[in-house]
Amino acid sequence: MGILAGLEAFSRANLALFGRYHRLPAGVDLMREGDVQDRFYVLVTGELSVSARSGGKETFLSTVQPGECLGEVSLLEPGPASATVRVEKDAMLWSMDINELRAYLYEHIGGAGTLLMGMAECLSHRLRQANQLIAKHHMLPVETLPEGRERAITASNTPVQLGFFDRIKKSLKTTKSVRISTKIKM
Repeated sequence: MGILAGLEAFSRANLALFGRYHRLPAGVDLMREGDVQDRFYVLVTGELSVSARSGGKETFLSTVQPGECLGEVSLLEPGPASATVRVEKDAMLWSMDINELRAYLYEHIGGAGTLLMGMAECLSHRLRQANQLIAKHHMLPVETLPEGRERAITASNTPVQLGFFDRIKKSLKTTKSVRISTKIKM
């Protein structure tokens, strides 16, 4: 099922020994946006909802069905969760941390390769979805620099400029030229 579909029954049985099972009732948060996350989860039964804060309010992102995974990025690079995951219908999940994954990879080469390919497919699918959303909403990723660092802004390194000005012109619904001047003092 889902990310584990490519694994033979024998490999799935071995994999189960390297992780943990969790039974969670409806209404419980599996993870909260911003909290440090270091586990990979596969939903065995039940249903989960995924949401994130946007503009000061909670925004529904998706529903997780049995066989789907979450937390694969945090397994490989622990960090803050990018969303809140809530149990909608009583759920059973299976999870592993990086040490359990390393032990499985070491002991089960064939199954490990299939598991990693499943994770790569899941990550690729999510990246493609994110790119489609960015394109749909005409949003470009924004570079965030650490406090105290400066960067010169030039026409060659600010792809946001064209889209920004085009949107202003379009919103004016006129053929008049628009002149916008910006001064940045640091």
